[in-house]
Amino acid sequence: MNGKKIVGFLLTFTFGLGLEVSAKEVSPNILFIFADDWGWGDLSCHGHPYVKTPNIDRLAKEGTDFHRFTVASGVCSPSRTAIMTGHFPARYNINGHFAWVPSNAKRNMPDWLDPKAPLLSRFLKSAGYATAHFGKWHLANDMIPDSPPPSRYGFDAYGAFNCSGKQMPVHEDAKNAIAFIEKNQKTGKPFFINLWLHEPHTPFHTLPKYRKRFPKLEEHDNIYAAVLSHADDRVGEVLNTLDRLKIADNTLVIFSSDNGPARMPSGFPLKTMHDTATGEGFNVAAAKGITGGRKGWKASLLEGGIGVPFIVR
Repeated sequence: MNGKKIVGFLLTFTFGLGLEVSAKEVSPNILFIFADDWGWGDLSCHGHPYVKTPNIDRLAKEGTDFHRFTVASGVCSPSRTAIMTGHFPARYNINGHFAWVPSNAKRNMPDWLDPKAPLLSRFLKSAGYATAHFGKWHLANDMIPDSPPPSRYGFDAYGAFNCSGKQMPVHEDAKNAIAFIEKNQKTGKPFFINLWLHEPHTPFHTLPKYRKRFPKLEEHDNIYAAVLSHADDRVGEVLNTLDRLKIADNTLVIFSSDNGPARMPSGFPLKTMHDTATGEGFNVAAAKGITGGRKGWKASLLEGGIGVPFIVR
């Protein structure tokens, strides 16, 4: 099977997307934007009452917005395992998020995804792609220092957090992706990039610029809108790079989320919290995501927990 057929097969295998590429065509670049806890209703194009996501809305307008897409789990690590392997995560005993060693052992989980598993990144690399991962990892954990880094999973370059080693600052994902795209343009190879956003997972890391965009919202809603607006801007920076380099027409862009939005009972106190991978930010009390009327939230196997945005351009 040649490289172009491998690409079409893998996209069908992993995402259910058929992509016909003839032997005379150049293999398409692939940019996979994977958010964290982003609810189906957390897009302005899906009717959110105050969150503004013009760049992701643009993808929906110019591409295909799937309304009945589901992921394999209502929580992070198993959902990401399924995306990377095309397998049910139970095959690897990954049924919850990777935490520290005693917690993983208590749940009969390994401490990381086996690097020898069949991996989308490694298959694409074998088909001639330059591969990179920028953003959240969580196929291991930063509290397990001997866990394999993303480079062991078929990536030529990476900058990540929730992994072993140095933690990439959460807002530097797009900057790293843009640098990789620009550098790779000189090689003539197609690229595959995982751009795995932190937003809108806790802690909520806000910048004043984005808080000021929503002055009329009460604090919880203001925090939530600010982090999503910041993430959407970074998505826009990468899309603008594809336009500037005139490669948008040959780049498959996918936007989705690992699971539905988190939600705490009304009255849960808003506080700051510290995360070992990403630092200080607001706690889950500011989690104001919506599911577009679907029942259930993060960690649920109801539609609100596993029915997520899936947009392809």
